[in-house]
Amino acid sequence: MPLHESSAIPDQLSNPKRPPAVEVDEMLTRIKHSHGLYCKVMNLEVWALVETLDRVFPGAWGQFMTNRQLAVKQFLQRDRDPSSGVDTAEDIEEKPEGTRKQEEA
Repeated sequence: MPLHESSAIPDQLSNPKRPPAVEVDEMLTRIKHSHGLYCKVMNLEVWALVETLDRVFPGAWGQFMTNRQLAVKQFLQRDRDPSSGVDTAEDIEEKPEGTRKQEEA
């Protein structure tokens, strides 16, 4: 599988000698700029997906974020205290049907 080369790193690096410090600083600046642009593009893509989702299913993003917040709270609670009684999806699936109905009541 061929290695992917970044446009921020010049082809002259195949030379085993160390590049001058100024050249390294320039490469780091280009890499940081490239990374910043990548983050901005990712943010734009996520925003576009959220906007599309909310236009097709109004309120879906808000509901997703509410569910996510609840899931994070449950995860943190379970992480702090494994015997806290918060059931995972696997735990619910493994329990017999009668047991689940008794607990829900």
